[in-house]
Amino acid sequence: MALSLIFRGIYSLEATLRRVTLRSARDGSRRISRAFKMRVALLEASHWHVPLYLAALERPGVEVVAVSDREAVKGPGIAERFGCPQYQSYQDLLKRTKIDFAFVFGRHVEMPTIGGALIDRNIPFAIEKPCGTTASSVATLRARAESAGVYVAVPFIFRVSELINAIRKAEGTLPTRLHHASFRFIVGPPSRYIASGSAWMLDPSQAGGGCTINVGTHFIDMFRMLTGNDVTTVAAVMNSRGHGGEVEDYSMLVMTASDGTVGTVETGYTFPSGKIEQREFSFALSSDANYYRSAPAGMLVSRRRDPDESRTTTVSVGLDTDPYYGVFVDRVLADVRAGVAPVAGLSEAEAVIRVLDAAYASARLGGRPQNVS
Repeated sequence: MALSLIFRGIYSLEATLRRVTLRSARDGSRRISRAFKMRVALLEASHWHVPLYLAALERPGVEVVAVSDREAVKGPGIAERFGCPQYQSYQDLLKRTKIDFAFVFGRHVEMPTIGGALIDRNIPFAIEKPCGTTASSVATLRARAESAGVYVAVPFIFRVSELINAIRKAEGTLPTRLHHASFRFIVGPPSRYIASGSAWMLDPSQAGGGCTINVGTHFIDMFRMLTGNDVTTVAAVMNSRGHGGEVEDYSMLVMTASDGTVGTVETGYTFPSGKIEQREFSFALSSDANYYRSAPAGMLVSRRRDPDESRTTTVSVGLDTDPYYGVFVDRVLADVRAGVAPVAGLSEAEAVIRVLDAAYASARLGGRPQNVS
C-alpha cells in the first residue's frame, strides 16, 4: 500500500509539473517546457504525406503516444513502429489519451471537424492542407482557433524550403516586386492514393477536387508569399483527360494579384512516376532585380544589373519537396515549445482556399475569370 501511494504521488507530481509548464502565451499558443518529451498524436494516419513526417518524430524530445486511422491501412504499422496504441477513430484517441500536440491528416471534408475537436480541448496542432473543402469551412475553423487562442500550423512547405531562402537572399528581402511568376508541378497518377490508403482522394465529395486543391495550394501560397499581395481574380481550366476520373487530373490557373502581378499554376496527376523520378517541378519568376528559372542542379539566377557577360549563376537548392516535411515538423514543434506563431496557419490556408473556390467556379464556367471574395 505504501509503495502504491509513493508511485501515485510521483505520477501526481509529474502531472502537476506538466500542467505548470503548459501555459498560455499572449497569442494563446501553449508553451511546452523542454524538460518533458512532447506527447504527440497522429490523427487519421493513412495519408500519403505521413511517412514524410515520421523520421522527424523519432528525434529526442518527442514521443508519439497514439495513432488513429479510420481507413485502417497505414495506422497499425505506424503504431507498431512507435510502440503506441492505434485507434479506429480520432474521437476515441482524444477521449483516452492525453497529448500535447497533434498532427492532423484525414479526409479533406472532415478536417474542420477534427480541428474543431482539438480546439475544444485546447490542444495545439498542425493540419494538412487544404484544411477543408470550402472557404467557409476553413474560415470557421480559423475563427474558432483564433477565439480560443490555439496554435495551428499548416504545412505550406515552400515557406521552409531552400528555394525560398535562396530567392530571399538574391532579392535582399521578401516579399518583393514581381513582374510575373509561373509554376508547374505534375505528380504521379491517382492510383497512388489508393495504394497509400487514401482512395477517398478520387471522390470529389471527400477531397473537394483533384490536383488543384491537392497540389495547387502550395503555389497559390507561394505566389502570395513572394508578392505580399492577395489574389484578386483567377481564371482556370481543368479536365480529367489523363485518367477519366471524377476529379480533375490536369489544371491551369491564371491569377492576378492586387498589384497586377500575374501568376500561373499548372498541376496534374499525369507524370509517369517511379522510384527514380516522382514528379515534374519547374518554375520561372521575373523581378526587378533578377530572373529565376528551375534547372536540374537547382535554380538559375540571371541578374539584371550585372554588366558582366556571365551574369547567370546556378544556385544549388533542393527542389525535391519531400525532405521539407521533416523540416516543417522540427519547426512547428520548436515554435510550440517557444510559444511563437506558426510559419503558416489557418489565415494563410483560408486565403488559399478562397482562390481555389474561385478557380473551381471559373472552370465550371469554361475558364471565365472570377473575383476572389
